[in-house]
Amino acid sequence: MKFATLNKAGEPVAFSYGDIYFRQPLSHGERLTIGPSASHVDLALALAGAWATQQYYILYVLLISHSGALPGRYQSPLIESFEDLQVFFYTFEKFLESDGRHHIWISSPAKEGTLVYDQHDVIFAYGDLSSYEAVLSDRGFQQQEFWFPTSHCHSYPASHVADEKDLLSHFDWQYSPLQEGDEYG
Repeated sequence: MKFATLNKAGEPVAFSYGDIYFRQPLSHGERLTIGPSASHVDLALALAGAWATQQYYILYVLLISHSGALPGRYQSPLIESFEDLQVFFYTFEKFLESDGRHHIWISSPAKEGTLVYDQHDVIFAYGDLSSYEAVLSDRGFQQQEFWFPTSHCHSYPASHVADEKDLLSHFDWQYSPLQEGDEYG
């Protein structure tokens, strides 16, 4: 359980948005805000797979570490194929979907789009919104505005220390400190 609300007794209860999305206006353009109920990694890969240029970068934003790694931004080298992107995400799927200490971005070096899978179990999609909406429609998503629940919590299982270490040793990451806006409620 990566993201939860609190019940009346103050105990965490897994939260699901229920496969919904909406176009969110920004100061310049729009993005899709997507609330999957499950299979976040699979959905992010399907959205990235819609890009014509099959090269990618990953930005792993570590907010809290249990392994002794520095919190910060970890930029991957260029990923040369969709298959290599899949290998990375399917290798770390369980960790990415069950631990709320991080965000992970997929971006196109050809500027086709950016996908941000954040610690609130939401995917923010920038780029060709119509092509993303086609993917979402094929998967039964409904258009409906939503927001993070006010009272919520994030899971940081200490049992994921090895997963964090393995992920951070997967690439020769380029490190930079956290930026303003990386940490939010």
